Amino acid sequence: MLPEVGRRRFLLGAAAAAATTMVTVSCGSGDSDGADGTTTETTSREPVTLADAPAPSWVDGPVFTLGVASGDPTSSAVVLWTRLALDPTADDGGNGMPDRALDVAWEISEDEDFTKVLVSETVRVTGADGHAVHIDATGLRAGTPYWYRFRLGDETSTVGRTQTLPDGSPESFGLAVVNCQMYEGGAYGAYRNLLDEDVDLVVHLGDYIYEYPTGTGDGRRALPNRLLTTLGDYRLRYASYKLDPDLQAAHARFPFVATWDDHEVANNYMGDTVPGNASPAEVEERKTAAYRAWWENMPVRLDAPDGPDLAVHRDFAIGDLARLYLLDERQDSAEPPCRDSSTAGLDYGNCDEVAGEDRTRLGRDQETWLEGALAESTATWNLLGNPVVLAGVDAGVDEPAFYLDTWDGYPDARKRLIAQLADVDNPVVLTGDYHAGMVLDVHEVPFDQDTPVVAPEFMAPPISSALFDADVTTRTPQLRQQINEYGYLVVAVTPDELTATFRAVDDVADPDTAIGTAATWTVTAGNPVATKS
Repeated sequence: MLPEVGRRRFLLGAAAAAATTMVTVSCGSGDSDGADGTTTETTSREPVTLADAPAPSWVDGPVFTLGVASGDPTSSAVVLWTRLALDPTADDGGNGMPDRALDVAWEISEDEDFTKVLVSETVRVTGADGHAVHIDATGLRAGTPYWYRFRLGDETSTVGRTQTLPDGSPESFGLAVVNCQMYEGGAYGAYRNLLDEDVDLVVHLGDYIYEYPTGTGDGRRALPNRLLTTLGDYRLRYASYKLDPDLQAAHARFPFVATWDDHEVANNYMGDTVPGNASPAEVEERKTAAYRAWWENMPVRLDAPDGPDLAVHRDFAIGDLARLYLLDERQDSAEPPCRDSSTAGLDYGNCDEVAGEDRTRLGRDQETWLEGALAESTATWNLLGNPVVLAGVDAGVDEPAFYLDTWDGYPDARKRLIAQLADVDNPVVLTGDYHAGMVLDVHEVPFDQDTPVVAPEFMAPPISSALFDADVTTRTPQLRQQINEYGYLVVAVTPDELTATFRAVDDVADPDTAIGTAATWTVTAGNPVATKS
């Protein structure tokens, strides 16, 4: 039985194991005032009839079991997503969907009752893409909400709400930063509470799934119960996560932009290496499967990967108020220093090798892209979506010790990135990965308090992954506050200031948990040093 959702008006039930290539469709216009005061043309169309998207005889149950989602919005477009799954728990590499093509109807409307339908068409989805649907709906108005849905035969999906980014000079914009949502770690009560936040966009900084075997017991258990290595494994794990009603509700309520960290592939993978003795060829094979499954399950404006490469770094303009840059800090990274290749342990500790060579973190292409994107920015605020901590964390007790798969293992590459941030207006670093909330100062020279502060860094707490609650303030002078809580970060941006609010759930095990505010920090335009409210 699928979980019930009684949250707001979302009728969650919905879409699984599948994918298709990106379909770009221009939505009509028609005699209504645009966001900039100009008049545009809008046209309402008759919806595609159910007969235009008949359910084949082999479809013998609901297919929209994994919900709907939207993402990668611009001021004139947004990606609409669903994925078909007859049996999301089937361990068959396709979530119960035969390897056959079928036509799915989709609609986007200016109102939630679908009386002002802009586009109503069908799209072909195939088993090769996991029966996933990616629609790039273009020709939309800036800063405007829209509603969308999918149909097959007499089944209609959940209705999703999305929103384009503003253009011009918006007075305010809100986003939530989320990360680290291990299914076994707790319920998704954080997402349930997120539905009530006044935000326009959700930024996911990685660890959307975890690749470990899930064990046994009375708690939540994702499928399959084995280490993920194949495309079928990763597809099934995403389906297990996406059956959660609160995660579905969040995707149906807000557009998401997402990058990845390590667990979308394997713990502490960097480039074509993982801790242990796997060969580069074995890691590439695993990356090929993992990247494909990530693409199939995310509402992203990216072409499907063909092999172990997928450029996910990209940026989003929020008028001239802010620009958001999403980084990938795993795919093209060099191996961390001090790694003992004979074990599968963490990249943790310290050694002379840390400062012994210039090892890449972003890869040449991404580093060049970021340098150019920052250089051309005219935004008031420049927000860096940064999967792992930048300012530095010394977690040692008697001697220095670092998590060397973070920027602490790449001091020269970090120096270049900080120098790039120093050249733009009001840089703010938004970070995930660490399983704790933090407020840090990014100094020109990390750990050197006598050098200028270049940017504040706000680390979002985890949705549900086990807390790293050891106190690291003693050896980390740039750490302003450590917040050992589960939840998410809300960022409110205006031309004059940026406010970061750490929202913390009362009980991560309770899907109906209450939520409160653990801390609030403010950054004033022109001053990189955050102040606690």
